[in-house]
Amino acid sequence: MQNPSAFFATLQQQLPATLAKLQQLDVEGLARQAGFLKRCPRKIPILKFLRGLLAVAPETHLSLEHIASVIGLAAHTTYTKQGLSDRLTPAVEAFLARVITALFGQLCLAVPTSQAFRSFARVLVQDSTVETLPKHLAKLFPASGNQHGHDYAALKIQWICDLKNSAVEHVSLSGFTRNDQAATSDILHVARRGDLVIRDLGYLTSQILAQFVEAQISFLTRHRHGINLYDPKSGKPLDLKTQLAACGSLDRQVLLGPERAPLRWVALPVPEEVANQRRHRAKTSAQRRRRSPPGAMHLFLMGWNIFLTNVPVSIWPPKTLVAVYRLRWRIEIIFKTWKSHLGLRELNCHTAVLLQLSVMTKLLFCVMVCQICDALELNCTANEHVSLLRLGHILGQCACWFCAAVVGISVSQWVKFCLTRHCFYEIRKDRSNYYQLLAQAGGALA
Repeated sequence: MQNPSAFFATLQQQLPATLAKLQQLDVEGLARQAGFLKRCPRKIPILKFLRGLLAVAPETHLSLEHIASVIGLAAHTTYTKQGLSDRLTPAVEAFLARVITALFGQLCLAVPTSQAFRSFARVLVQDSTVETLPKHLAKLFPASGNQHGHDYAALKIQWICDLKNSAVEHVSLSGFTRNDQAATSDILHVARRGDLVIRDLGYLTSQILAQFVEAQISFLTRHRHGINLYDPKSGKPLDLKTQLAACGSLDRQVLLGPERAPLRWVALPVPEEVANQRRHRAKTSAQRRRRSPPGAMHLFLMGWNIFLTNVPVSIWPPKTLVAVYRLRWRIEIIFKTWKSHLGLRELNCHTAVLLQLSVMTKLLFCVMVCQICDALELNCTANEHVSLLRLGHILGQCACWFCAAVVGISVSQWVKFCLTRHCFYEIRKDRSNYYQLLAQAGGALA
């Protein structure tokens, strides 16, 4: 690295910049829109409340007592866990979702992107991630299998981000039973004319793609076997097998589904070894799930990478589709970073509201790390690039530094605060701690 000092200075500047932007947000307005704030707070201003949540965001264990004490530290007052508990409602999820999308808008300087994206204002990627929850949350966050009488619980986080501008556009929480098909219309509240939307097969519906075409929103998705395609001239169903067998690869206009949405259907052959691996996985998966094996046509189509798009060939030749779609994997790396290094799996699951609070609070830190990654990339040389996974691993171990910086104290003062507040046994009448038992054992010998 040519200039390590400038690189580290960029990291140091990101937190003050975020705090300055937080100061400028109309957080009371966001809280009222979400239904989280209905009257003026008497003790803890909503901005101090948010600053306290941001301070604890990197912490592994988010207990109600610790969150309340840090909010009190940020507001220069005392705040009890009972006071925080009384203030929390399910509307905290919608409030913090609004804060995340407002706070982590696009960077001042965007990361350089491919010429393939110059025709689009934003490059929106939508995906979801799932985390298993304790069974007592199954009523509010149901998982698959509950229809058979099992109490399974799972959290699903729906996420839409803009890769071109390093911005968060949408976040929501639900149970696992609200699958990606049910969430496919979420994108319609975000995407607008001139945007590009990249999604995987789970979100594919002909109805939504038809609305994209009508609204002049560009999209790229993989083709799913079983979806109906028609010839634009004759209106008859396409014989894909015959056309692929004759041409090898294909790039043609089709009509999709009952809506007859006009778009491009592009099929590019893959090596036979790759095709056979796909077929083997499909058969094994069907057998493991006790489902019918894939049919002959389905297995045949696994010999191609097949895409659906409305971007004309003059902008994207066929091979560009493969390179662009590969960028969707970035969101999988983001999810892996959150779970492996930034503590998203360490949730407070005592109640549904505490779960919502802990998830959305941790996402504040997770999203900030993603933006720091893009900001650092701007200071790299042509041969150096920042790994989000490695950066997450480093920053995930710097919780003390981050927490102290947010509340405006030194790291030693932060450690002192935590020690004096949280390292002691609770005083209990029904149970003795180790040192009490040790003293009692010594007294019994007298």
